[in-house]
Amino acid sequence: MRIAIFYILFVSCTAYALWRGGAPERAVAGSYFSIWLLDQALHFVYASDFTELDPGHLVIDLLIWVAFFTVAMRAKRFWPLWLASLQTIAVVAHSAKFLDVTIAPRAYLTMQIASSFPVLILLAFGTYNHQKRLKENGFDPSWRSKSLK
Repeated sequence: MRIAIFYILFVSCTAYALWRGGAPERAVAGSYFSIWLLDQALHFVYASDFTELDPGHLVIDLLIWVAFFTVAMRAKRFWPLWLASLQTIAVVAHSAKFLDVTIAPRAYLTMQIASSFPVLILLAFGTYNHQKRLKENGFDPSWRSKSLK
């Protein structure tokens, strides 16, 4: 049931962001969708039991962390900082497993997937607020300027 709820949330939030979001929302949605495709391919060729470090998911989590961090540093929004912070939990999970292989497999799995639901909710929240600012102001700048004025 949890997986079905995740897929419904995943499809609805990413579609909403791609359809109604500004550039940062679309960048996050596109990145998250791309990483989901990569994750599906990984599961097709490699099944992890989470008893040891999972190098495939480590790479995936690092890639999406870099994408979220990049958007957070460039976007004229606050919510992408939360995404990067949440994704840091998954990256730390791999570090913890690398340093202490006795961590329970369920704890390692939970740390990897714990941020999945909040990330999607934040994406929908960011998209909603983008639409709200467009309605109120008629514009909503997406990116910070390159200068530090």
